[in-house]
Amino acid sequence: MDEKTLEAVRAEMKGVVAASIKESLPEVVEGQVSEQVKQIVAKMRLERAMYGTDASGLNDDQKLALAEDFKNIANGSLQAGRAKAAILSSSDEAGGYLIPAELYNGILRVAASAGLVARDAMRLPMGSASMDVPRYSGADLEGGYLGEDTEGTESSVTFADAKLVAKTWYVLLRVSNTMLSNTSVNLTDWLIGLIAEGLAVKLDKEGFKGGTYAGSPFVGFLGSNEVTVFTHATGKTTFASFDMDEASDVIASMPESLLNGAAFYFNRTVWAKIRIKKDTAGTYVVGANGGIVAMNFKKEGIQPAGELWGFPVFTTDQLPTNAQTAVSTKFGVFTNMAKALIIGDKGTMTLAQSDSATVGGKNVFAANQKALRATHDHAIAIGLPTAAVVIRTSAS
Repeated sequence: MDEKTLEAVRAEMKGVVAASIKESLPEVVEGQVSEQVKQIVAKMRLERAMYGTDASGLNDDQKLALAEDFKNIANGSLQAGRAKAAILSSSDEAGGYLIPAELYNGILRVAASAGLVARDAMRLPMGSASMDVPRYSGADLEGGYLGEDTEGTESSVTFADAKLVAKTWYVLLRVSNTMLSNTSVNLTDWLIGLIAEGLAVKLDKEGFKGGTYAGSPFVGFLGSNEVTVFTHATGKTTFASFDMDEASDVIASMPESLLNGAAFYFNRTVWAKIRIKKDTAGTYVVGANGGIVAMNFKKEGIQPAGELWGFPVFTTDQLPTNAQTAVSTKFGVFTNMAKALIIGDKGTMTLAQSDSATVGGKNVFAANQKALRATHDHAIAIGLPTAAVVIRTSAS
């Protein structure tokens, strides 16, 4: 068999293994197996092929060592002392095993390539379970000039507190014992992709609509009573009635000093209605510029869907769909998220396993699988309220 044929066989086997891993790693995040995980893994492989490394920052040797640690956690070898962890370290306080800072930061980088809040929000370290962050809420400061032998006048500054209270997030994964016995870079890619996607989805959900649904521990943009709310003009009672005139008014609702870095956020079904608006001559109002921006601008691998008045538009499933349109309903956000939203980060993740849990309605013992649970403590809060404008339909 010549080298070309061998290479073709290797490629085919790699594809088979990848497909097998995907089938063996169902994700329990909002009850769905996310297609985005497949895209994350594909992106990581492409980055390695092009640049020699991917967003996780781990090389192949480190990924193989991590896969070995995953296997030894699942079969109990680490706990029994039959094996020594190469990457992970034990944690008596949290239970399970600590994911080291290097790997944790890699997971955050992968999450930032899949989620808007993970990418754009301000991240602050938390040394305890709660923390107050002072935030300025007054008018623009301008100071003054000192005269000869005169005292300066004290500036009037208004501060409030953003209260960060950490909650424990978790994601559960089912992994077959057969798959865990085969240590591979592929396995590590999938596990990193699954954990990162789960974290990205949850941060987006809480950041955009925290406080608006049962069980939500945080308050996001739609649930906040502190951010600026822009209401449609009378008669505009649907999401699709948002137009370029109102987009201009929304932009004008934010202080000039906060506009650099701001963007619009809608559900993709709402944006689909906004971008097809035409003028009386039948010309698309948004025009070709939206497509130019979408094709040429990327931030952490996330491509905008278009632009409004020079500001990028990003879409997310965590904002209301066009089918949910109703009167007096919040549905879109214009924000400089790096100023408007804070993620309090209490530290690294932990990883634990069970061979008797029920995950996704399936008993892992009966299915010859292991359940892996990743946990992380974090908080989300509105930072600077004036850095966000929430868009709402008219009442009539």
